[in-house]
Amino acid sequence: MFDKDPVDVPANTAWLRQRLKQFHPKQAGVSAKRFSNIKSSVLSAMRRTGAGTKRTEWLDALTPEWKVLFDPIPVREDRYKLSRFFRWCSRSGIRPIEVDNETVTAFEAMLVSETLVKEPNKIVRQAVLVWNKCQGVIQGWPGITLERVSKRQPWTFPLSTFPQRFQDDAEHWCSRLGMSDLFDDEAPARACRPATIGHRRFQIRMMASALVRTGYDQAKITSLACLVDVERFKAGLRYMMDRGDGRPTEAIHGLAMGLKAIARHHVKVDESHLDQLRKICARLDQQVDGHRETTRTRLAQFDDPLNLYRLLLLPEQLAEKAKTPGPKPRSAALLLQTAAAIEILLYCPMRIGNLASLRMDRHLRWESRGRSPILHIVILGDEVKNGNPLHFELTGASADIVRDYIDRGRPQLSDQPGDALFPKLNGDPKGPGDLSQQIKRVIFKETGLTVNPHLFRSLAGKIHNLVAAGDFATISHVLGDRIETVMRSYVPFEQQASLRHYQGSVNEMRRRSAGALPKETDSERATP
Repeated sequence: MFDKDPVDVPANTAWLRQRLKQFHPKQAGVSAKRFSNIKSSVLSAMRRTGAGTKRTEWLDALTPEWKVLFDPIPVREDRYKLSRFFRWCSRSGIRPIEVDNETVTAFEAMLVSETLVKEPNKIVRQAVLVWNKCQGVIQGWPGITLERVSKRQPWTFPLSTFPQRFQDDAEHWCSRLGMSDLFDDEAPARACRPATIGHRRFQIRMMASALVRTGYDQAKITSLACLVDVERFKAGLRYMMDRGDGRPTEAIHGLAMGLKAIARHHVKVDESHLDQLRKICARLDQQVDGHRETTRTRLAQFDDPLNLYRLLLLPEQLAEKAKTPGPKPRSAALLLQTAAAIEILLYCPMRIGNLASLRMDRHLRWESRGRSPILHIVILGDEVKNGNPLHFELTGASADIVRDYIDRGRPQLSDQPGDALFPKLNGDPKGPGDLSQQIKRVIFKETGLTVNPHLFRSLAGKIHNLVAAGDFATISHVLGDRIETVMRSYVPFEQQASLRHYQGSVNEMRRRSAGALPKETDSERATP
């Protein structure tokens, strides 16, 4: 499963859990039942030997104090979410009135060290939510409100903790980014979208926080000019790089470019100063790979053609699964919704924000040519991150999948009228994060592949390169990106195709050389 020798696999539950979270039985060619049995056998062996875990008896009977609280819980799902926590507290000799946040922390530590559950933090979070929910509902429930303490503490400081002059200067710049007055010299050529402005504001917060983390006095950060001083610019970037592996990332390069714009248009530094910032940004750009490491790793899944076929065939399989008697109406509708979303991403690779925001009246237009419906998806430039409008067409089976979802699935998913293609219960469009998680979750469940919606844009280049190597112009038009951006981002695919082409040439020359050389005689072979 891990492509390792047994001696290289540590008998440690934490190590195993992290890898099992990313593993799917389909990738090993075994059934889900067989995979479950394997995990149980491994955990049993580890408990017997005491390697990396302790024996945990989950089925111990609850003590009377815990049972009297557990039995009246009215919702079966809530009982399930609390059962593990209740049994652990009961077995550990902790009384209900003694439960506090330290108990929650200890429970999570036990899940991490003694079990192979996929998401210990999720189990703890659900237990805390249900515990608090039962207050005032279950007679005798302790009046203790629990809170799970997050282990991940943000390294940035809120802008509100910086001097007011700095906050005002930052807001002045962010307000300017949203201006669209054609006759205002201070306005940008094109007004930024709210999401972009929010991102720029956070970049300012990151750089200011980085300076504080390096020892710079927070009280002295009184304007954006403090951030674009050359030495402080370097110090802040160096701190952020050192938080990782010491190398620049796309995010750090983007932050540097955003601050360079502040230096040029807001602080108005002199040309010599600006030139130094340009050179720093250029050096960062040279070291940033076209694809981030995470994206590159996830794309590597599709070096195996079977994985690519699994993803390409998934929308049709989900649509067929929704027609079977098994799923409940809403579950079947969600399958159709996910099928439609994946089909659109495969044939019309767009950002998740645009996908989640699609409206049937504004963005979708149906056309009939003979018996085949054609779906036009049109997104104006002011709704797209880079300002380039998008126009896609879906035909044949792809259009049928979307049509089937609209006709049969969508009405089951919203109680309110509206024109959102992917609605919530209240009729509003689903949030990009929610739709993204839904797509990612279903793809992993059905195929074992880790694919988020953004990966489809990168996957478009990989798929097209397999069929038409070197055709960057097509991908540029499909994605709405500049040809230079596409060439830099997708050149690894071209390199792979070129290598295969070259190696094929070597094989061909070897084939031609067979029998071309005269055979050595026995006397020639014997000659030293």
